[in-house]
Amino acid sequence: MKRYASHFLFLPGHGCLKQYVVEMDEGQGASRVFPLTEEVENTEWLPGVIVLLPFEEAHLGQETVGLSFDKCHNILTAVPPGIEEELPYLVPWLFSPFDFTTMQPGAGTQRKLLQ
Repeated sequence: MKRYASHFLFLPGHGCLKQYVVEMDEGQGASRVFPLTEEVENTEWLPGVIVLLPFEEAHLGQETVGLSFDKCHNILTAVPPGIEEELPYLVPWLFSPFDFTTMQPGAGTQRKLLQ
């Protein structure tokens, strides 16, 4: 099991959750997300934004064509209904560095598939 935490967790189509953890099982998608309220064992802090993308899109490569950060300005206070059921089909990507003023990837932002 791996855990990644970041400044923001972006759920395309919904918005961002501030300081959340994504937990993953080996060779699977995300298994759960939860707020980072205290230090959690085996959690790697990653600066930037973690984006959960459907498995099919996430494995198309580094392009992430059509990914819109428009809803990134929408700061959520809780996980939207229905996300838990989608988690096994979502994989996390790290976008870093990230421009937190505009809530958009900046020049030089790298994308990394988290496994």
